[in-house]
Parts: sequence; C-alpha cells; structure tokens
Amino acid sequence: MMTNMPTAQPITLHTLVTRPTLCDVADVQLAHELMRRHRTCRAGRCVWNSAAHHTLVLAGRLAPQTKTPRERAAERGVDYPAIKADAPPTGEGPPVQTLREVLDRLTELALPNTNDGI
Repeated sequence: MMTNMPTAQPITLHTLVTRPTLCDVADVQLAHELMRRHRTCRAGRCVWNSAAHHTLVLAGRLAPQTKTPRERAAERGVDYPAIKADAPPTGEGPPVQTLREVLDRLTELALPNTNDGI
C-alpha cells in the first residue's frame, strides 16, 4: 500500500546559507566608532573591522565596493601597476608539501573508517 509521502527536497548550499539580518540590539554608533579605531586594519584579518563593516552595510550606512581597485583607478585616470607575469608570488605561506599533507589527512578524516574491526 502506497502512501502519499512528501518527497525530500535536495539540500543545496543555497538552502543552508541564509543571509544574516541586523538585529534590534545592533549598535550602529558603536560600529562607526569601531571602524574609526580599526581603519588601518583589513576586514579580512580583523574581526572588529569586519563586524563593524558588516553592521554598517546591513544598516544601510555603508555601501560595499562594487569595483576593483584597478577599475576605480582607471575611472580616475590613475596608473595602476601591472602584475608582472614572471614575478614570484608575494607573501609567505607553508610549503606545497605541507599543504598536500594537510589535504591528504583531511581526505582520510572525511572517508568512512574501514578498519573498525568488524
């Protein structure tokens, strides 16, 4: 006997990720002050700057950039240095071998354990 069971919808990244909203206790003035205090910090590296920036965007007090620095410079007629194709990458990071080892270990952790003795 078949029943009319609802079919499960596939779970996608879009259904799992919802955009946060600005809650009633958000302090926009505090966000402005934090942006002033942390103006030399990069939002990608400073949680205070990032949180303040996000709060001000959600409050409609700040509009995020929609153009790259290169596009903005071109609009103003300012020369923007070209990236040399043969230049070594800037910044330091772990060696490639370390990254491969980390990825291999993460892959091992993600796979089911077949050595459970059963």
